[in-house]
Amino acid sequence: TTLFRSRWAAKDFLTYETWVAESDGQIAGFLVLREVFPGEREILNLAVSGRYQRQGIATGLLKEVLAQDGEVFLEVRESNAAALALYRKLGFVEVGRRPKYYQSPDETAIVMNMK
Repeated sequence: TTLFRSRWAAKDFLTYETWVAESDGQIAGFLVLREVFPGEREILNLAVSGRYQRQGIATGLLKEVLAQDGEVFLEVRESNAAALALYRKLGFVEVGRRPKYYQSPDETAIVMNMK
């Protein structure tokens, strides 16, 4: 059974640092990260399987990444209220917007940063 829908090919996950959360022998969630410059990283993808949502998995993955030194950036769909609330709760702040960054449907990305 497929736990995640993604536009990424499986091989794409091997290109970047990928953090995985497991529960009951299943992949419950993942976070994909890349180093942009020394001390600056970007979260490229964060997802939690529907059956594991609202159990602190995304928070745990984010806290692991944020425990490392440096600055972290990410983009999130403007309509993703749950993700925006989570990022703000953890201390991310909006630093910019990218109109029509996402497609299907076209949507603005909110760029967030955490130092």
